[in-house]
Amino acid sequence: MSKHDPAACHVCSRRAIGVGLEPARKGEPPRYLCAACMDIVEYVASTKRFDAYELKALDGAVDAVGDYIASIDGKTELADYDELEQRMLCKAAVQGFGDRLRELVRNEVPF
Repeated sequence: MSKHDPAACHVCSRRAIGVGLEPARKGEPPRYLCAACMDIVEYVASTKRFDAYELKALDGAVDAVGDYIASIDGKTELADYDELEQRMLCKAAVQGFGDRLRELVRNEVPF
């Protein structure tokens, strides 16, 4: 079981705002949410603009996608990717974004 970072949204890995849901299981920490994902309880909210930290975190997604593309013999056309490669590219982007955002929150957030 992975340990959840309370600085990141449990749903989408964007920056959480300090509002959490009850733990899924007894003894687990709360699952924190970003502002957009708080609305999922009733309906899917439209995505809001990224803040300054999230915009910087996009660089992490770009770096991760570049590394993934290089790892699959440099295929650059999405149409040439099989289904697994397409999904892994998306996974690299999401994880790269979340990793960079957590790094920014740990090291640069002024609070």
